[in-house]
Amino acid sequence: MKISECKGDWALVTGASSGIGAEFCRQLAAAGMNIVMVARRKKLLDDLSSELKQEYKIKTMVIIIDLSLTNSADQVKLSLITEGIKIRLLINNAGFGPWGSFEKTSIDTYQNMIQLISMTPISLCHLFLEDLASFTNSAIINVSSPSALQPVPYLAVYSAAKACLHQYSLALYGEWQEKNIHVQTLLPGPTATEFDTKACAYTSKLGSDRISPSIVVKTSLQQLAKNTPMVTTNKGN
Repeated sequence: MKISECKGDWALVTGASSGIGAEFCRQLAAAGMNIVMVARRKKLLDDLSSELKQEYKIKTMVIIIDLSLTNSADQVKLSLITEGIKIRLLINNAGFGPWGSFEKTSIDTYQNMIQLISMTPISLCHLFLEDLASFTNSAIINVSSPSALQPVPYLAVYSAAKACLHQYSLALYGEWQEKNIHVQTLLPGPTATEFDTKACAYTSKLGSDRISPSIVVKTSLQQLAKNTPMVTTNKGN
């Protein structure tokens, strides 16, 4: 699916208030897509919404919701039904992952993390199938992580939740090709976002060098046109 062919259609981006999510909003708006922006931080979403509407003359919808809560996906879907919006592109980007010894984080936090990273994206894909299938072609981008490819001590539950999303996403690619719904699994390399700071991440042998979210998003959107099932980004992209 070429983004250039989606002008005037709607995309839904979770985790849209900063980092990779906000960058997806900017690049999609620049291509003429209308954006449903979903996250918890109202001011950041409102500011981004105003910026995109003024600069690109698109439509936006802001949904303030905590996607780590059960049934949050249903609330998002209901909000779009109420506004008569059908989405052509779904981007599951929201996530968090506190670093530290397994026992130092509460079970409630782990449950919320698994819901946010795994179950909510799965629910959104299920809920928006009818929307996506109503177009000649459409797409889903599920933001995975290199941590999905191996066990990561001190990120044990996060890496397990991402592994679930990763395998699900690749399997769905195989199932939904016949529906002309392309499912891309995106593995960003170390990226310049607030994730590490919020996660209280330890110093890593990967160093402090990070690629820009703009490169991650540009690479992802370029690969949509090639129907690539898994896209990785790093300094070489």
